[in-house]
Amino acid sequence: MLGHLIVPVADLVLGASCAGCGAPALGLCRSCGEAAAPEPAIRWPSPTPDALRRPPVLPASGGVNADVLRRVLIAWKEEGVTALTGVLSHHVAAAVLMLDSGRPLSLVPVPTSARSRRARGADLVDDLARAARGHLVRLGVDVVVTQALAYRRTTEDQAGLGAAARAANLAGAFRVRAGRLPAGRDVVVIDDILTTGATVAEAVRVLSEEGRRPIGAAVAGATGRLSETVR
Repeated sequence: MLGHLIVPVADLVLGASCAGCGAPALGLCRSCGEAAAPEPAIRWPSPTPDALRRPPVLPASGGVNADVLRRVLIAWKEEGVTALTGVLSHHVAAAVLMLDSGRPLSLVPVPTSARSRRARGADLVDDLARAARGHLVRLGVDVVVTQALAYRRTTEDQAGLGAAARAANLAGAFRVRAGRLPAGRDVVVIDDILTTGATVAEAVRVLSEEGRRPIGAAVAGATGRLSETVR
């Protein structure tokens, strides 16, 4: 019985709270953990960016960016609760499994701007990709993480921008880093949240121009107008 009390007592003493509901917890309480459990599916942004259409690059997400999962993502991304990387990495791993072609995989995180890295103290998407890889390796998937993309120019903060403005903001913003993509592996783009699809689409565009069109993109949560088919 004492063992069951250790974590709640530690939570109260340390002041830790659940990112989902605010109750005392280290990370997520049991109820929010169950509510935010991965529910992987192919979820197309609507409208679907042209770069994802032909041949289709499947957008897989570990869940819908709403309710508890949305609060978890905000706490992780905007409030510095990096301990939630472990929670969200299960969502990304589940999304990658939906795309598994049976061939070796290379997970390519979308690049993090210097501005975001300074503000958050880490490259969160890269951390997320590497934590997801750990789960996949334990399941027997042959997978590596490759920092193959970088920024070519600075961009504006995407917050508050609509689909057209996001696409314009990111057009031509990425480049492929020479010699970073290993041969013989299918490419999967990794991001945290899929909203309009503009970020993933720009990553797909530049990778495709290098002859390495991704088989899909995997994110923790998808938001906005979603569709089960390309629109």
